[in-house]
Amino acid sequence: MGRGRPVILNSVSFDNQSQAADFFKEMLNRYIPGEHVSPEDSTHLAGLFKRHPKYAEKVGSGVDYFQVIPADYGTQCFCAVRMDGTKERFS
Repeated sequence: MGRGRPVILNSVSFDNQSQAADFFKEMLNRYIPGEHVSPEDSTHLAGLFKRHPKYAEKVGSGVDYFQVIPADYGTQCFCAVRMDGTKERFS
């Protein structure tokens, strides 16, 4: 079992940050840019998003849905699409 502090979200928990990072990295890589994140994955992702240090700023008018978008250097990242249609990427 890995060492470190547990990561506890409303829908899922992990023994440490490394396990959480692996879980969300695998989730991210299941999607292609432009795809909406499934409802089940969105539940987990919403819990992670709430832990972002700039959550209040990033959530804005509220999240309508999550999707995966292209990021720098040929990578991809999660994106929160707000109720007003604006987008906020996060990783």
